[in-house]
Amino acid sequence: MTRGRVTAALAAVAGAVTIVVAIASCGGDNAVRPKAGTNTAPAVAPAKPAHSFVVYGKAKRAQFVNHADDRTRGDKVSAFNADGLPTPANANSGKKGARAGDNALISIVLYADRNLTRVVGSATYSCTFNFAQEAVCDGQFQIGAGTIIALGPAKLDGSQIVLAVTGGTGQYAGAHGQVTSIDGGGTKSTQIFRFDLI
Repeated sequence: MTRGRVTAALAAVAGAVTIVVAIASCGGDNAVRPKAGTNTAPAVAPAKPAHSFVVYGKAKRAQFVNHADDRTRGDKVSAFNADGLPTPANANSGKKGARAGDNALISIVLYADRNLTRVVGSATYSCTFNFAQEAVCDGQFQIGAGTIIALGPAKLDGSQIVLAVTGGTGQYAGAHGQVTSIDGGGTKSTQIFRFDLI
């Protein structure tokens, strides 16, 4: 290869690298650029909830599934050698109420106001109990033109329940954040749902 061709090839490579660096560092007119003399960008503040709102719910129906037959079946084949493990003191064994493995399915009507006069949607909670009034719950909230999906562990003892919002459909497509449910008090047995979405 002649010296002229080598020089031309090196110039072409240098030009391509310059274009790639320029494209990679381009952030538009509003790009945050580092201060002169530094090679780090300024810290970015954490995202704040972009959309928060409250709805009120009242349970409409509830269905509980008792898996007592599974306990008997487990006596024959015990996974993970579980027979040697102690039962937690607050496991609710032999008492009234849900036991580990039982399910609850609750349907809820959602309202825009505390007086429960304007319906804005519906919700369904599906919870699988473990021990001590704890469960893993899946909540689906149909509000307006979309659905919000939430999931997480919950303490079902009357205190607040906080679930992670993992997605949604329609106007809530790609939603993330959390939903907090607390007892609304009063005689109507309402729940207050606060959504903080980002």
